[in-house]
Order: sequence, then C-alpha cells, then structure tokens
Amino acid sequence: MKKLICLVMFLMLFGCGTTSHNKRYQETDSQQVDENSPEMLNVKMGVAYFERGDTDIALEKFKRALAHNPKLAIAHSAIALVYSTINAVADAERHYNLSVKYAPNDPTILNNYGTFLCQNAKYLEAVEYYKKTLANPFYKTPETVHENIGVCLMRADYSEEAEQHFRKALSINPNMTISLYNMVILSAGKGESMTARAFIQRLESKMVLDEKVLKVAYEVEKKMGNDRLANEYLAKLRKIKKS
Repeated sequence: MKKLICLVMFLMLFGCGTTSHNKRYQETDSQQVDENSPEMLNVKMGVAYFERGDTDIALEKFKRALAHNPKLAIAHSAIALVYSTINAVADAERHYNLSVKYAPNDPTILNNYGTFLCQNAKYLEAVEYYKKTLANPFYKTPETVHENIGVCLMRADYSEEAEQHFRKALSINPNMTISLYNMVILSAGKGESMTARAFIQRLESKMVLDEKVLKVAYEVEKKMGNDRLANEYLAKLRKIKKS
C-alpha cells in the first residue's frame, strides 16, 4: 500500500511538469529546468526504475539528478518518496525539507510532504502543509487534499474538523471511498443512524465492505429495527471471519 501511494505521488509530480505547464506559482531559476536537461532525464529514469521495483537504481538516478542541480525540488521530493518506502525516514525528511525549501509554493511538493508527515504521525503539521496546497486555486484535485486532511485529523482525534473535510471532499467528488468510509464511522459514532445508512449504501456501491463497516452496518440496521438487512450484514461479517 505504501509503495502504491508513492507511485501515485510520483504521477502527481510529473503530471505538473517543469516547463510545459502554465506557471501557477513563482518559480526560482533552479526550478525552471528543461525537460531534456541531464537532471530531468535522470529524474525520469529514476521514476521508471522505481516503478519497476529497482529501488537502488532509482536512488542512484535521483542522486545524479541532484548532482546536476542540487536545488531541484522535484528531485528532492522524488528521492524522498523512495527513502520513505524503504523506511529511511531521516533521509526522507531531509529531502522533503529541501524540496519545500526550494519550491515553497509548489502545491504538489507541499502535498507530498504533508502525506509523509501524516504517515509519520505528525498530523497537525501535515494539515498545515495540506492547507498550503489548497491555497493554490489551480491545484487539480483539491478533493484528495481535503480527504487527506480528514484522515490526519481523525488520527489526531479531531473528528468534528475531520468530518468537515470529508464532506468537502465528497461535495467535489462523491466517489471518494475513504471519505465515505470515514463518514460511515463518524455518523454511526454520533448515533445518526439514517445518515450512517446512507453512507453505507453509497460505500457499498463502490467497494466490498470490510469487517469494521459490516459491524457498523449490522448495528445500524439492528438499531433501526430492520432485522432482515441486519442479518444480511451479519452473514457477510461471519463469512469474513471464517475466511
């Protein structure tokens, strides 16, 4: 799962490009790099090797990119992602810090660092970087950032604030499964059975319910007096426990 997240973040990095897109923030000279420059070619090769599972070669390519341009934020963010997947947390954090130092207004760089911080239990600090990402009105997927903020706030036990961001994510894209999942838990936890049922139904149309949600679904339907549906969820729950 962690590697999958990193691959997605790589795609987000390179979806932005470095010279071909319209500038959405003020770049320094060190970030205005030609796509065919030695540093960018090494970064692209590093991504390709990482996607194939060749972590060592990927690291070498990113190091070469940084040798050509020590201030290239995209290279620092990319190598940090790799270090994060191999649990070299100190190295990852060092390069993330450099990435935001050299591109402090790049929303993708900020979002990646926020995700790293959230994964390492620095929840409120992560939220600040996510909010900086949202401050850029041209960021293409604000719903994912709202969802990320919600997850971090849930982990930090700020459930009310988390709910606001999950709802915001769903208002932009109603198919955000992580937001739907958490809204099931939050609604049921507040005793809002009708709301919880609605989110369960929406989630069930997108994915197979796991043990936690099936248990909540059973309790919600039992509370509402719908024994037939409650028993259906109970049967699914027992089937999972047997497997």
